Amino acid sequence: MEAILFAVTIFFATLTLLFAYIAYTERRKRERVLITLRLNRTKEEVNRRIDSTKLLARALSLLREGIVIMDPYGRVIYTNKFARELLDISPEDTEKFFYQAIKNFDVVSMINESFNEKYRIWQEKKIKDRYVQIIFGSDMDEKVLLLIDLTPMKKYENLKKDFIANVSHELKTPVATMKLLLETLEEECKDKPQAEKFLRKAIERVNYMEQLIEDLITLSMLESVNFPVKITTVKLKPFIEKIVHDLSEFAEKRKITVKVEIPDNISIKIDEKMFHAIMKNLIDNAIKYNKEGGSVEIAFKEYTNEIEISVCDTGQGIPCSHIPFIFERFYRVERSRSRKLGGTGLGLSIVKLATERLKGKVELESEEGKGTCFRIYLPKC
Repeated sequence: MEAILFAVTIFFATLTLLFAYIAYTERRKRERVLITLRLNRTKEEVNRRIDSTKLLARALSLLREGIVIMDPYGRVIYTNKFARELLDISPEDTEKFFYQAIKNFDVVSMINESFNEKYRIWQEKKIKDRYVQIIFGSDMDEKVLLLIDLTPMKKYENLKKDFIANVSHELKTPVATMKLLLETLEEECKDKPQAEKFLRKAIERVNYMEQLIEDLITLSMLESVNFPVKITTVKLKPFIEKIVHDLSEFAEKRKITVKVEIPDNISIKIDEKMFHAIMKNLIDNAIKYNKEGGSVEIAFKEYTNEIEISVCDTGQGIPCSHIPFIFERFYRVERSRSRKLGGTGLGLSIVKLATERLKGKVELESEEGKGTCFRIYLPKC
């Protein structure tokens, strides 16, 4: 009996072990299948990522903007074709530090200066035969140098400037001849009021055209790289008073009082021609856009490293929405009024450009109904 019980026990134990082995084998098979599936999926994902990376690299190489990506320590991780051509980076330079990979000293200096900054922009830089805007940005993971190609825009701007300059010079002589003929006809038509009236209107339009041409020529000269800056010593008060005297007829017509609050002994070193263009346009505008019977005040202040010359009027002021655009070419706050007063829309563009050529800056304060104040800041020579 005991033998039978022992045999039954052995049988069930063997059966249990057999089922356990079968279950274990099946589980191992399932695990192997799952691992195989996961590996295949991972391989597919890796392949997809590789394909995406290759596709992205191919797309970036077609851009006309340069891209240089660096790790947090400044080692070059990626460069596209435009950046490699512009900065003379070879494919072997990957994993090298930026100052070893990039062959342009100015760009290396720029990166070095702003290496720990989050964001930095350099407006325009000539590298080889191209004009580029350089942007450097960084975060915890990588640093990016972006080179935006401005050459096509620069070429277009130069063509536009050359066209305006050439047309202006070509029109100057025929307009002057037309003005002379109209003035001669006006003298001949003194006894014909109707004809004289039409001729006077024609002369006003010719005067406007003449002023427009002069302003365009002045702008093209200021924009020219070869335009020389000739520094001379100018006695400030007599210089300003001469401009005020030249504009006095128009000021008297509108009953505008012009005050020159400048000490007699002040002399400044400046380019006389450019300074004359700045002050003439500012004073002319202060008279033109003033209210009848108003006043204009021209003042001077001296600081440690710069001087300030202000031209303030008591006119209608400039609405806040117009102030950001006031120095743009042909921009007018009131178009009809500006044309009626003979404004070309170029005066303040000339002021800004001439001030910048003199390494200064221009600031504007205005309040509607109270007046406008332009302040010119120039460095001491």
